[in-house]
Amino acid sequence: MDKEGIPMKKSARIASACIACLAMLSFSACGGPGPQGGKGAGGAEQIHSDAKANDDAKCQNTIKKKGVEKVTVWAWYPAMEKMVDRFNDQHDDVQVCWTRAGSGQTQYQKITTAVKAKSGLADVVQIEYDVLSQYVSGVEKHLVDLNQFGAGKLAGQYTKGVWNSVSLGGGKSIYAIPVDQGPFVMMYRKDIFDKYGVKVPTTWQEYEQAGKELRQNGFQGHIGNYEPSGNGSNVTLIAQNKGKVYDYSASEPDKLGVDFTSKQSQEVMEYWQKLAKEGVVTTDDAYTAEWYKKIVDGSWATAVCASWLVGNVRGVSGADSSADWKISKAPVWDSSTPSVNFGGSSLAVTDQAKDTKKAAKVAMEFFDDPAIQQTAITESGLFPTWTKVLNSDRFKNMTDPFYGDQKINEVIAPVALAYKGYDYLPFQPYAYDEQTKVFTEIVRNGADVPSSLRSLNKTLTDYATQQGFTVRR
Repeated sequence: MDKEGIPMKKSARIASACIACLAMLSFSACGGPGPQGGKGAGGAEQIHSDAKANDDAKCQNTIKKKGVEKVTVWAWYPAMEKMVDRFNDQHDDVQVCWTRAGSGQTQYQKITTAVKAKSGLADVVQIEYDVLSQYVSGVEKHLVDLNQFGAGKLAGQYTKGVWNSVSLGGGKSIYAIPVDQGPFVMMYRKDIFDKYGVKVPTTWQEYEQAGKELRQNGFQGHIGNYEPSGNGSNVTLIAQNKGKVYDYSASEPDKLGVDFTSKQSQEVMEYWQKLAKEGVVTTDDAYTAEWYKKIVDGSWATAVCASWLVGNVRGVSGADSSADWKISKAPVWDSSTPSVNFGGSSLAVTDQAKDTKKAAKVAMEFFDDPAIQQTAITESGLFPTWTKVLNSDRFKNMTDPFYGDQKINEVIAPVALAYKGYDYLPFQPYAYDEQTKVFTEIVRNGADVPSSLRSLNKTLTDYATQQGFTVRR
């Protein structure tokens, strides 16, 4: 047995699985840190206190306060340099040395390289929520538990859902500080619905009917698109029907659960298979240039999506200049449908941080400044996780000219506040890849839903067992 109480052969397999998955990380469309005392390589996080180690670190931003300890940060948030300058201006005891090491997969590949080399990793890194568990699963812990530095006291400042994400199941350990999130809503073309005399849907039953009526009334496009390669968005659609396909908690790092065979999962996939077969929706792959173009050029009357897409579409070329965009809640299955989320990221402290306590200070305090929060919202396009902001009249009353001066946050903020969170696997990229294969067969080729989902479930549980995880039944 090792220090974590896991048989050594099993823990070694889990560690190998995690490293393998980090190397194959797929880009999530969004955009994200235990007791003191190092445990050495292959174990839990190590605590360091070298205030001089980053003296010669190269920074993308200009450090104006010389002789002050630096904390290195990798992040790809838009307007990051402006926010870094503000933080540094307000602090005399620490200066952020920021580098854009790439976005999403590109940065994760660099993190993985540094993890393998056991050197070269930044003190603080941006990590998306569906990626966090891959850096702390089993005994392969490369992120610091920030609870020892007082992060637990911050829980009330954030929405319950994102706090569940950074605590990996709601336990005492806190592996990152939430920054942004992606409440699930619906963008829709009011002008298209008005032109063809169709009511904007509020339920999935109405969505199907509205899609048929639009076509019957002469609309040449489709009501929307189901993307089999949507990764987290497909998990979200099932979660909205109260299905929990993945189960993982840092409190039991060598155990996990997979459940695609539930009634809820089957209902969701049969629904989208039916709409695709009847030509109500298309099944284009997500996040391609063509996908973005179809969202804005009138090919689709709606996009049921995370709130980050609400901002992303503003800059897409080929947009229909006559479009009248609005935001509403996502369609629901019934009155008890939960609020859901797709995407978002956090700031985590790595086990290679030169001064762990000072790195924790940066992670916990960077977005604590109202001026930086305002930049994050208005210039970076981040949807906030801070409950004080979400509940403020100033935030809820902000108008958006792209959406006809609608107060869109009045719609989105309640979704963010109501989201409770859900889990991701320590080998999420592999799970996403297998998910995509099966969902593609279901919606494009009419594959039998129950047997396809059973096959997906078996593939993932077999893989988990092979990598040394105990699968909850």
